[in-house]
Amino acid sequence: FETFDKPETRLLVDAVVVEGDSAVADWRQGELGGRAFLTRKGDAWSISLCAGDALKDSATLEKLGVSKANAEALSKRLAAEETRLSPDVVARFSRFDGMAAVEADGSHSPLDPHHKPIP
Repeated sequence: FETFDKPETRLLVDAVVVEGDSAVADWRQGELGGRAFLTRKGDAWSISLCAGDALKDSATLEKLGVSKANAEALSKRLAAEETRLSPDVVARFSRFDGMAAVEADGSHSPLDPHHKPIP
């Protein structure tokens, strides 16, 4: 997440849930916010994509390659973690419009039928 942290607009990570080699993190920066889907290869974690409410849904996580059991666990654990946060903070995570793939350099590519579909 250091790639996105800026002195004038700090990146705050409010919740992270992990199952196996997949994770979902709630983040906010200024008035913006969203959820990040992360994957682990070896000891390294990387952000695969950012989205809003779609990453709360176990079906979306399954489409991203997470096993059904892990997707359901991530979804349930994320919901539990978000109950610990203020409703105003949680509302920011829904502001992320659509889905965007995160490239190795930190740039974003939109994911929709006109771009790359979710695998």
